[in-house]
Amino acid sequence: MRLRQIEVFRAVMLTGTVSEAARLLHVSQPVVTRVLQHAEASLGFRLFERVRGRLQPTPEANALYGDVERLYGEIERVRRVSESLRHKGAGRLRVAATPSLANPLLVPAVRRFCARHPDTQVQVLTHHTDEIVGALLANQIDLGFAFSPPRHEAISSEPVASGRMLLAVPRSQPLPAAGRRRQVPMQRLMERPFIGYDDNSSLGLLVRQTLARHALEPRSTLEVQTYSLALALVDAGLGLTLLDQYTALSANPGHVALHDVAPELPFEIQMLRASHRAGSSLADDLRVQFAQAAQELAATLPQRLEAPVVSLDGALPGGARARTAMPE
Repeated sequence: MRLRQIEVFRAVMLTGTVSEAARLLHVSQPVVTRVLQHAEASLGFRLFERVRGRLQPTPEANALYGDVERLYGEIERVRRVSESLRHKGAGRLRVAATPSLANPLLVPAVRRFCARHPDTQVQVLTHHTDEIVGALLANQIDLGFAFSPPRHEAISSEPVASGRMLLAVPRSQPLPAAGRRRQVPMQRLMERPFIGYDDNSSLGLLVRQTLARHALEPRSTLEVQTYSLALALVDAGLGLTLLDQYTALSANPGHVALHDVAPELPFEIQMLRASHRAGSSLADDLRVQFAQAAQELAATLPQRLEAPVVSLDGALPGGARARTAMPE
């Protein structure tokens, strides 16, 4: 189907009559009829049947319509961007972040960015890290934000923020009292429900490998793929978990207590771009806004941390050590 035929087909689907479709498209009724006939001839099947004065779509038309609407969404986006460029000199920016970075960091960054560039069309998406890489390579997005992504020869990365992992604990299930060292061994918490990560992201691997390296085998009955969902489960009192500090800081203080972990488990947040495409001032400014949002949220961390610190190296009572587990 040609674009004009798709346009007429969509108009008839929306209105149900040739006359209303012609009015919607600002053309004559014969034009709509002729284009529709040509479309059916080229397709080799009928798109509409006339029923009581209206055009009833055939099953084939209904099957086509979903893809036509998706196509029109892209066409409308192109139209808005071209209008913006013609009248205001603005542009378009397509950005994605992993789900756990979207709410605490990307949303405030985009809010600042839109205040500075009110006429720029911004498309905001959430993807897992491998999906961000694929979208960059396919030119579906301009930049992405992810935790410590794997290296890729066609993707350039730049650190924009850093942080550390924290232990999130339901307020209804506080940690036991600490000793003179003001630390609680993580081993003492292993009988509690622990929310694990069923993913291959950098932080998911960090959590699993850290527990294994310190011979810690939690009683894990819940596994998730996003840190935001892990936090929601902690908030519901279903277990404790290790979270990145930015997701953790979005927790409700009345429901979730945050504890530091020793030794520290650091991570980086990287901004990703396709190496073979030129950067833009819009992307550079969003990077600045993202970094500033991360810095401001990180500044609230000291007041949210509670005693005691959780020690990953803590020994079992009697000096015994847990059986060593292999990393997944």
